[in-house]
Amino acid sequence: MTELALTPINTYFASGGQRTDLDYSIDQLQAEFPDCETVAIVVAWFGDSVDASSCRIYPSTTYIGGVFEKWDGAGWAPDVWRCSGLTQTSPELIPISSNGASFNYGGTPSDQSIVRCIRDMKARGLRVVFYPFLLMDAPGFPWRGRIAYQSDDVSSGASAAAANFLGAATAAQFVRDTANLTVAYTGATTDYSFRRMILHYANLCVVGGGVDLFLLGSELRGLETIRGPAWTKAGTRDASGAAVWDYPFVSGLMTLCDDVRSVFDQAGLTKDETGLHNLISYAADWSAWMGYQHPAADGQWPHLDQLWAHENIDLVCFDNYLPLSDWTTGGGGIDAGNWASPRPSSWPPPDVSSVGLGLTGPPTLTSKAYLKANIEGGEKFNWFYGDSTNLGRGLDPNGTDLRVSLPRGDRLAQDRQPYYANQELLANKKLRWWWNNSHRAIYDDGDGNGFAAHGPSTAWTAQSKPITFTEYGFPTCDRATNQPNVFFDAKSSESATPFWSVWQPAEVGGYAPAEDANLTLLALQAIYEYWVEDGQNETSAAGVKMIEPTFMSAWNWDARPFPAFPARSDVWGDAANWPSGNWLSGKGPFIPPPVLDLAPTPASPPSFPTLNGQSWSVHYKPSFSTVATERASGRASRVARMATAVWEIELSFDALRMDDVHHDLEVLAGFYESARGQTTPFAFPVSPALGLGPTVLCRFADDQADLEAFMNQIWQAKTVVLRTVKV
Repeated sequence: MTELALTPINTYFASGGQRTDLDYSIDQLQAEFPDCETVAIVVAWFGDSVDASSCRIYPSTTYIGGVFEKWDGAGWAPDVWRCSGLTQTSPELIPISSNGASFNYGGTPSDQSIVRCIRDMKARGLRVVFYPFLLMDAPGFPWRGRIAYQSDDVSSGASAAAANFLGAATAAQFVRDTANLTVAYTGATTDYSFRRMILHYANLCVVGGGVDLFLLGSELRGLETIRGPAWTKAGTRDASGAAVWDYPFVSGLMTLCDDVRSVFDQAGLTKDETGLHNLISYAADWSAWMGYQHPAADGQWPHLDQLWAHENIDLVCFDNYLPLSDWTTGGGGIDAGNWASPRPSSWPPPDVSSVGLGLTGPPTLTSKAYLKANIEGGEKFNWFYGDSTNLGRGLDPNGTDLRVSLPRGDRLAQDRQPYYANQELLANKKLRWWWNNSHRAIYDDGDGNGFAAHGPSTAWTAQSKPITFTEYGFPTCDRATNQPNVFFDAKSSESATPFWSVWQPAEVGGYAPAEDANLTLLALQAIYEYWVEDGQNETSAAGVKMIEPTFMSAWNWDARPFPAFPARSDVWGDAANWPSGNWLSGKGPFIPPPVLDLAPTPASPPSFPTLNGQSWSVHYKPSFSTVATERASGRASRVARMATAVWEIELSFDALRMDDVHHDLEVLAGFYESARGQTTPFAFPVSPALGLGPTVLCRFADDQADLEAFMNQIWQAKTVVLRTVKV
């Protein structure tokens, strides 16, 4: 019998021992961000179609058919990858696609590893958000928000598609196994559905001891907005008289939420709204968290309000990728022109083309004050672009000869479109208004008033629940704040970089996004400071915060530690996306700058010897060190590394006596040895014309690296070169 050779996995950072890559990655996170209090554990299953009628939601692994072992504390013991009743040998497993060199995705973590991860995060003193995530292993690798009904909705077929995606798994079909740290599923093994995924992980979180916030998925915009056969513009009223509409997937989320709440409650994990434990929510996409405009329906409907108002939804969550800038190539565009103009005093502003920012100083994209001004201002607050398609890379229409991500239509022309009175629901950044008010559908009913509020209010009660940003972040590329919701991935049909962002020639040919991690870090600081430190948050009379910062999660820190990721491109197929992607790990600067060595200041430094053979001519040459940064805009900036020059002082000797009375050469050699080469500084008198004082501290130059080199230079060139230490 041939003995199988097993290869350790998840130990690419440091082989040997029992610590995993995740251990090292969280060590790095806590070292870089010691004030971090919350982590979101993102665990993926896969979707294989954007058609809700046929899309399967399933776990998978890159080790199908492989043999596993686990470390039991004393040695290696046989084990298997487990997830929802499946192992790596289950014939029902659907394999992950590959690109020929590596798998396109890393696979679903085993149940055992998830339980241990939850326990470890809590042992480290961190709060835990559990985040079930869908990755699309389908043609074009689309965004999960594209899953929808592929025919005309407002039909029974649309409702059936939503039901098919949700599936029929029930809470009673899941059995927790605390010995093996997994959850079994007694339904059909090929029941690859959304409810199976969510209920599986609700039970697995119980095995892990509970989490602070459990999400029912995220950004499923296409599913949320499927309309059933009973949908009309006016909708109907629920038992309390609130407006509701037929959105079958939203109704399915409410039922699923109740089932998760039941799982937690029966396990003793009851909700704690004061301590913020055992809470449940769903994370909407930034583009539709307030409502959705159905094509050809001439209006916007707050389709998620019935979910946000539901008793078992504890927070209003959305992934906040709203833009913080509208900065073009060239001079920056309208924002640069309106930089110092006063901010509007009323909403909506009377003239959106002249909306000011109220800022001081020179206009620049890299201004935190500018980014903060656009959190409750700018695009999708005071105005919007009706046509803002990202056309991808092309020659800059502003004539800079750069390659940029091209906008079109009114965004290209910066033709800003206005909102009108009572249309706050259309402006996705007006979350302060949203939180403080009731909501009504806005649509054109043919009365000549255009988009206007109609019908009764929804079930949302003003100030009833806090809002949080389950994701917020920016790609680390040029002009990231113009369009934070895009991500460069060459294999995906969704691949893009933000409007007006610059592309640069790549070393391997073609073009790659111009990188800019500094703007990303500045924007993250702007959002956090604005809502947490600048006094912009609100609290209701009942003590409910408008923004709950506890669960605001910057996207993202990778479980694969730096530099193993992205260096191991042979293991991970997404490594090439790291430079301009949303990863924070490995980019920085996250650590304080190193403490500089103090300049040597001996109490009584020795003085360079005076020798009669030294020439009267002394040559002085200053040197500087400057960092030059070429920016994507074409501008360059330069920063001096030294406040004052370092002077090179060259001494010439007409003669060096070596007789019985004079020992000039021996004196020089002895002084060099006493200074230990370049180690010990000494005083040297300088010309008053230099303005450096009567003496400066010097060291011998580097090209006199040892005594032999020093003597050879004197012997051959009759020169000694000194360099100042501090002037």
